[in-house]
Amino acid sequence: MAKLTWQVVNHTQADLDITQYVRSLNYTVGRPSPLTTYSGNIASLTITNTSNQVAYAAINDEIYIQAQGNSFNYSVFYGIVTSRNYQDEPGNGNNSTATILLNDVILQAGMANLVSQSLTDPSNQISEIAVILQPQFNLASPYGNDVDMSVGTFSVNANQRVGEIIAADRGIIQNFGLSPQYIPPSEFAVELLDNGIPSIGRTTSATQIAYQTISRLEAASNSLFFTQATITGSAATETKNADNIATYGIRTFTATTAQSQLVGQTADWYSNAFSDPEEVMLNLSFSDVAQNFVALSDFLEHGLFATQFFEVSYTPPGGVSTTGYYWPEQITVNATTSQTTIDMLMSPLTYYANFILNDTVFGVLDTDRLGV
Repeated sequence: MAKLTWQVVNHTQADLDITQYVRSLNYTVGRPSPLTTYSGNIASLTITNTSNQVAYAAINDEIYIQAQGNSFNYSVFYGIVTSRNYQDEPGNGNNSTATILLNDVILQAGMANLVSQSLTDPSNQISEIAVILQPQFNLASPYGNDVDMSVGTFSVNANQRVGEIIAADRGIIQNFGLSPQYIPPSEFAVELLDNGIPSIGRTTSATQIAYQTISRLEAASNSLFFTQATITGSAATETKNADNIATYGIRTFTATTAQSQLVGQTADWYSNAFSDPEEVMLNLSFSDVAQNFVALSDFLEHGLFATQFFEVSYTPPGGVSTTGYYWPEQITVNATTSQTTIDMLMSPLTYYANFILNDTVFGVLDTDRLGV
């Protein structure tokens, strides 16, 4: 039977393994929408607490949640203990438990303000902020950003500034073990598209994960349909219209970004990338015990550890088989001793394509983007 093996380690307490006390765990990574700011997430551990086992997860301790498939043990969530709630059983207390809540690094950044802080690098301010907030904030930015950002002295919430940088650059935060990393559009094909990962479809095999439930969320009912975008950068505000504005009327998306240039191009991209009312996001789920163990182990590496775009196939009722690339916008994992269930909210590639001339998936050489 295919099954992920979980381990919970307290890094602060000399990498103490506390798995034996954990009854269940759940965590979320990502964001609910491609137009939502990355605001961070939490993990929750339910542990046995019959003899003060909560001491093994003290406030502000660093906790690693790890999973193992067929060989390697991958760290898939890193969090800071922020609160502990107790479920005490009266009498002998033999079934007492505690719930441990962990903040991820992005949520932690939302607790910090930059006060009269100088940011001087137009192409890599996420790394500057990470240095300022270490060790609280460890979002890596190995490639910087594609669009230059304004520089100067800022007194803002750190998470807000990171959000305004990403809104301008239109990149993705990739879950990457203990240190999530920001990937700009110019590096999507290199970092986020791995041909060795399993596909997702209706049946299971050594190369495919089988979904057990699936639903489609159409853009027009999912706050992802716009015919106009107004973007405010550091020195300019630009409004651009989609080609179909005469058909559907004005539906305006607005955003404030940190960019110092190319505001008009950013507005043009938003107005067109989200102009199809019938484009769909997918919400699918599956359990580990229903999978082929080879595919499950590969998914652990390329889905939970270092997230990638997935090729997904499905057939709508009364329709024909549809296949496309989707990004796991948000992943929620629930693990108990009997099984692990995984829910993924997935955005279509069209929400991230950037018309890169020399790229067959992310650029105009993809025939789906040409409409032919």
